Amino acid sequence: MSTTIAAIAIARNSHCGNSHCGNGHCSNHQLRYSCVVPTKKQPGDEVLEALDALCAALDENVASAQRIRKRAAVIKAEREKGLSYSEIVPAGEHPLIPELVSANLERLFEAGSRLRRAEAKALHDEGLSMDAIGELFGVTRQRVSALLKPVRNS
Repeated sequence: MSTTIAAIAIARNSHCGNSHCGNGHCSNHQLRYSCVVPTKKQPGDEVLEALDALCAALDENVASAQRIRKRAAVIKAEREKGLSYSEIVPAGEHPLIPELVSANLERLFEAGSRLRRAEAKALHDEGLSMDAIGELFGVTRQRVSALLKPVRNS
């Protein structure tokens, strides 16, 4: 079994240093990297499951970011035509940009929290102390203790 991890690196334009200038030399700023990492997934490996969930959240956020950029371009163009925000926003595509941004943040927060808890638990199960995990994560021992407690579903 393998897990696919994709990452996007943003290249800078060598002519102007801007990653989005559109001067003709900037036709493809996104360098796409794809890494297939073979894994022998152990049943119940919460860290790998959390990584998969994080990658899925990142993929959703990339798609959402593209929608945000398109909507932002439309808003800018409509403002240049002299339209007011009270004309532009209600007539625009839903969900609105603030809603999309909030959804992106929530997805990353949830996936990141799941990964942080899974990693803390895995490291603790492998014998690392809460102090050592706290040092790795840049948090206090007390925060690690909270990460190691079971999550209550509400």
